[in-house]
Amino acid sequence: MTATYLSSSELRELTGCAHRARQQKWLDRNRWPYAIAETGHIRVLRQYWLDRLTGAKSTAPTVHAGTKHNFSAIAA
Repeated sequence: MTATYLSSSELRELTGCAHRARQQKWLDRNRWPYAIAETGHIRVLRQYWLDRLTGAKSTAPTVHAGTKHNFSAIAA
């Protein structure tokens, strides 16, 4: 069975960075969705990675997973 998320070495290869903070900056800059696990590890879906690198249309979210919306800015 294939893992759901990229491994640490695959994430390092994708971003070119070994440190999590720099990996996160790279992912943000290149608009890759990810999540941070309770352990602090960055989680990138393997299917999104495959879809993005092959040009397939992905069903994964296209915004940063940590983005928060300011619904109070919408007038009632």
